[in-house]
Amino acid sequence: MRLTPPDYFEPIRQGAERRWQQLEADPELAGPWHQLFKQVQSPRHVLSELLQNADDAGATEASARVDNGVFEFTHNGEDFQPDHFASLCRFGYSNKRSLHTIGFRGIGFKSTFSLGPVVGIRTPSLSVYFEKDRFTLPCWYDQDGSESSSTRIIVKIQDDLRQAELAKNLREWKQSPVSLLFFRNIRSLTLDSRQLFWQSNGTGPIQNSEWYVLRDSAAANLFLDESDKEEAPVLLVRSEAEEFPEDCIAEIRQERILGADSDFSLPASRVELVLGASAGIYVVLPTAVKPDLPFACNGPFMQDPARVKIKDPETSPTNRWLLSRVGKLAASCMCNWLANQSLEITSRAEAYRLLPKAGIKDKSKASIVVSGRGGVESECVDEVSNSFFAYIQYQRIVLAHDGAVEASGACIALDKQIQDIWDADTFSQEIDPKGRKQICHKITANSADLLHRMGQIDKVNRSQFCRFLQETNPPHPGEDKLLLLWIYIAGEFTKDIHIIDDIAIVPIADQDHLFPPRSAARLGTSKAQLNELDVKWLSEHILFVDRSWLVFLVEQDT
Repeated sequence: MRLTPPDYFEPIRQGAERRWQQLEADPELAGPWHQLFKQVQSPRHVLSELLQNADDAGATEASARVDNGVFEFTHNGEDFQPDHFASLCRFGYSNKRSLHTIGFRGIGFKSTFSLGPVVGIRTPSLSVYFEKDRFTLPCWYDQDGSESSSTRIIVKIQDDLRQAELAKNLREWKQSPVSLLFFRNIRSLTLDSRQLFWQSNGTGPIQNSEWYVLRDSAAANLFLDESDKEEAPVLLVRSEAEEFPEDCIAEIRQERILGADSDFSLPASRVELVLGASAGIYVVLPTAVKPDLPFACNGPFMQDPARVKIKDPETSPTNRWLLSRVGKLAASCMCNWLANQSLEITSRAEAYRLLPKAGIKDKSKASIVVSGRGGVESECVDEVSNSFFAYIQYQRIVLAHDGAVEASGACIALDKQIQDIWDADTFSQEIDPKGRKQICHKITANSADLLHRMGQIDKVNRSQFCRFLQETNPPHPGEDKLLLLWIYIAGEFTKDIHIIDDIAIVPIADQDHLFPPRSAARLGTSKAQLNELDVKWLSEHILFVDRSWLVFLVEQDT
């Protein structure tokens, strides 16, 4: 089918041609254009940039493939409108109002020239190509072509090196297509006939959150029963929309080279985080900034001209504001997740995965532990962490064994070996001098360590536990658990066995509690004074512990 140019094509083409005539007549003017053009050219960014443009066009599905050295990208979004096509034929100009991303309209498409010197576009109304030497000047394909109901971008790849770099990028997308979670419209991506999409796995633990599982058509074919396939779900959390502060609006104006009298307004924006994905800063598309955070985060961050990193938060008020919102979002998510009584306690304990450990102030050292990466990454960690800990400063965040969320200092963590010797209520009421609760046993050891470093809980080590037993007479926990108790405290007395005389660990006949050895009567000097059951029990259990500190239990004839 032979297409004819739409009415708007020729005026736009003529405008682009005039600009190139001006540039070519003035090398000093053309220099910055060509320098910026070089910066946006990388085969590794092509797919990301084209997906962003497709999402802007309302596409719900997109695909990319390489066939016989030709790269082809297709999406089902709306056709070009005159203003959209005009922005494609400009450079360093943006007509975007929605701050889903902040950037220059048209730069994304220019990245396709990193693959080859000619880029073709075929849509229901357009059949054009651009050449690298004049990369904003459209040329009409004056030839027949198949009718198209979608938008197709076609590039013949220039050499094997570029094709290898593009192939590497496609593999990365197959392994971690996190950006698909941030697109407003795109839900499915097909790469070389392999379809990827995120499937909802249910409502998340708090408002504006949802669990997602990555589905992969190629991987699914390996399983006869889809239920046999185990996927690790990720949690997507969205903030409420907020208006940009004045200093951020001023920065965005300057970035877009807009005068004070320009008609310019910005809608409220959101930030998002993904728990379970590799850490990184996204502007829908991934950036090269990988701060040491336990989640990925997305927002309309200000980027460098090459759209590789984000601007340093020290010099960008917009990025500082957005990172602060990310920290607040993570903190509020953790607090509300912990407080959600409708969830199983195991699920509630997972909320601590949001703790930004690289920004925790060590209680003993009073210093911030940072990732060591330096530069923008460290600035991002600091901004997010400061906001996170400012939010939780007066919040209850310690999940206790009974499901209550307690304040700082109200709970303790015991070593795993003795957590089950006594039930938690008994330990609190009869053993711990301060009557504190135990933390939820579903909290991981790493999370308990972080809570301890934050000063939220006390961790009871073996020496402290023995001091507890010097001040109380705990209930007899039963023979099997008594043996576990002895094994646990044995290592504390390898140097001075006499200290054990003051520790309440000895069962007494007809008593429900344990007592220190110095207050217990010895059994005598002959086995005959023990009944058969006593002798049998001692012979079965005495081998499990160090006889040297159990000699007080029985004196045997030799």
